[in-house]
Amino acid sequence: IYTLSLHDALPIYELKLLKKIRRRFYYYGAFAASKMIFILPYRFSVTSVSNAAGTLAYFFAVGARIKAKKNLRACFPEKTKKEINAITKNVFINQAKNFFELANFPRMDSSFLKSISSIENSHLIKEGIKKRKGILFVSAHTGNWEITAAAVADMGVAVNVVAKKIYIEELNGMLVGYRNGKNVHVILRDAPDTGRKLLRALKRGEIIAMLIDQDTNVPGVFVDFFGRKAWTPSGLAVLALKTGAEVLVGVDQRLDKFGHKTVVSGPLTIEPSGDFDKDVVALTQKASSVLEEHIRKYPEQWVWFHERWKTQKKD
Repeated sequence: IYTLSLHDALPIYELKLLKKIRRRFYYYGAFAASKMIFILPYRFSVTSVSNAAGTLAYFFAVGARIKAKKNLRACFPEKTKKEINAITKNVFINQAKNFFELANFPRMDSSFLKSISSIENSHLIKEGIKKRKGILFVSAHTGNWEITAAAVADMGVAVNVVAKKIYIEELNGMLVGYRNGKNVHVILRDAPDTGRKLLRALKRGEIIAMLIDQDTNVPGVFVDFFGRKAWTPSGLAVLALKTGAEVLVGVDQRLDKFGHKTVVSGPLTIEPSGDFDKDVVALTQKASSVLEEHIRKYPEQWVWFHERWKTQKKD
């Protein structure tokens, strides 16, 4: 029996129009929300209001909630149902706080940033910059990674973040604008000149930050992550081994109602094996293990609703 679908019933130009309208709706919704958030007192918006928004998301985003609990149970089999539920709820609240904080970026000047964030082991960044080979900064979607990038750039060093372009052009422009406002330059990973931009940035002795904790459609390798093989972006390891750039890890830790601390560690090094591919896996594994250690300490601050183990390794 043939079922008529929307794609069968509507001409292509009408489908494109519907998609355009939907994307406009998403953009104007996000734009309006960001403006409403911005007029609220900062501490009120990133505490009481974001807590309420995150709690609502926890109850209404059923699919994401189910995924998060499934992943948490697999990674923390020793935790009770009550503990898993509490962590999951706080995962949604953390993401709501992230959105509210991002909407407040226009008011975050240097003194504001310093009042809400700090960098532990910032000397590692300063020492790495002096070597003039550039720094590859490994990070993850934990705490508020946008504040980490802004705080590091506030040190007076050039920071570049590698990011995927959001398919809604206006939303992408809004996010890039927030980052540029904090002197964080965005290098889109799907652009034809991405490789050249990365190499030029390293030659200038700048920082390139990459988030390597998600299963994305980019070149990668399988490494152990919470006891399971996880497809992990390998571009950072490849760049490090080919250029000699220093590898540091920097992850954000949410401290209290509105405080943050970026924890920097490294440099990460491996003993060369003579086999480039093996070395890429080894360095990627080492970086992933540091990220896992941090996430284990603060599980409520990571994005557990992401399909981290989506890609399966074929024997």
